[in-house]
Amino acid sequence: MIRNESVLCMPLTTWDSEFPNTLVQLMHEFSRFDNKILFVDYEFTIKDLVNGSNGGDKVPVKRILGIKPRLRKVKTKYGADIYVLTPPPVLPVNWVKWDNPYRALLQLNCFLIRKSINDALIKLGISNPILINGYNPFFGLHLAGAFRESLNIYYCYDEIKGDAFYSFHGPSIEKDYIRKVDGVVTTSDALYESKCHLHPNCFVVKNGVDLSLFNQVASQPRRQKERPLIGYTGSIDERFDTECMHYLVRNMPEADFLLVGRTPNREAREQLIHYPNVIFAGSRKPEEVPGFLVDVDVCIIPYIKSTTTRGVYPLKINEYLAAGKPVVMTDFAYISDLDCVVSVADDKEHFLKLVRSHLSSTEQEIRRRIKIASRNSWENKAEELSEAIEAIRIKKYIVQ
Repeated sequence: MIRNESVLCMPLTTWDSEFPNTLVQLMHEFSRFDNKILFVDYEFTIKDLVNGSNGGDKVPVKRILGIKPRLRKVKTKYGADIYVLTPPPVLPVNWVKWDNPYRALLQLNCFLIRKSINDALIKLGISNPILINGYNPFFGLHLAGAFRESLNIYYCYDEIKGDAFYSFHGPSIEKDYIRKVDGVVTTSDALYESKCHLHPNCFVVKNGVDLSLFNQVASQPRRQKERPLIGYTGSIDERFDTECMHYLVRNMPEADFLLVGRTPNREAREQLIHYPNVIFAGSRKPEEVPGFLVDVDVCIIPYIKSTTTRGVYPLKINEYLAAGKPVVMTDFAYISDLDCVVSVADDKEHFLKLVRSHLSSTEQEIRRRIKIASRNSWENKAEELSEAIEAIRIKKYIVQ
């Protein structure tokens, strides 16, 4: 594990996001070993600021404007300190379709936040940090070298060419950024295959699980119930296979379906909400999710098969296994390290058959799932990321 290092983490999320994020979890782990960490929150735009002022999306308006201190100290789950910076607002540029103006505006946005990050680094006494950029090539491209970082690492957890929001400029920006970095870390084998030809120093560190949080489910008593309960946790978004889920609900009237998470996919909600056996539990904090799994008989991941989902390694898959639950997923991706405990369906009919076949589990099956999930704890994943960082550092040193 890396120790006594300075880390500048720039992900495409916020520290306080209501959705679990891999880099937030990994920074928790890094904090245990006397690493000084500056975590830069998502760069909110002026449009976000206006929406936040009108009571819209959850936007830290006062921090963005500097009315409240942009730099704050937070405690990790281990009691260590991490510093979180909310940068000043930037311009909304994703609507610009012409490449040259778009890149010029990106460069301007980088100028707008560069000083605040450098000021925070100076205030914290951080020099030559290891920069970990989390799926944010837009700011990474023009800020490479701006902080005198000892290493610049691109941490890629999604396929940008399949991302509906970033697919227009994203692939070319990402390629240009990868040429500037010292190494690339991906969260799935498919993403590795997609990026390894772009950079010689490419590594895979798959997603992990908060083992203590989800494993407690396995030992909790389940209530007596007459109907099977099928569970899904996470966003019901463009990745969600509405047709498969609709087929499942329609053909299993004897079961209840619990969907925990936000529902930006209106089509899915409109198709499913009319069924009396479908329960929408809404968005929940990460620490609340395990409680919903206690009475679940089968956990499902019904994703469509696409360019985007091919590179996905869902966080929920190890969460389900850590809780001891059987997992049935569509064949959207091949997850090699879990193929011995996860059932994969070729089509909706096969999906239904697999769900029905997993409605009961033996103690041996439950223990096996937990054992495999335990290999993917965030502690182990932080160790793997540390090894990748050291390998990238050595290769950079040899080249120099």
